[in-house]
Amino acid sequence: MTALPADVWAMMIFCILVFFGVSIWVLVYTLRQEDRKLEIFQSEGTIDPYSPRALRELRDWIEAHPGDADIEEARERYQDCVRALRSTNRSFHDWSDQDIRQLEDL
Repeated sequence: MTALPADVWAMMIFCILVFFGVSIWVLVYTLRQEDRKLEIFQSEGTIDPYSPRALRELRDWIEAHPGDADIEEARERYQDCVRALRSTNRSFHDWSDQDIRQLEDL
C-alpha cells in the first residue's frame, strides 16, 4: 500500500476546510437573517413577504394571466404584501418609502 503524496493531502485538507468553512458561514448568515425577520415580526406584527423585484414579478404575472386558476391566490398574496408594507415602519427587504407609496392595489 502506497502513501498519498503531500500535494494530495494538502488538496484534500484544503477542500475539507473550504467545504466546512463555507457551510458554517452560510448557516450563520441564514440564522442571522432569520433572527432579523423574527425581530421585525415581533415588533411590527407582520413582515413583508416579497422583495421589490419579486412583487413586481408577481404583479406582472397577475396582469399576464388573468384567467389562470391560481389568480385569486396570487392577488391575495400581492395584497398581503402591500398591506404589510403600508402598516409597518420596518421592512425586511430593501423597500424605500417611495417604492411603498407607488404600490397599487389590485
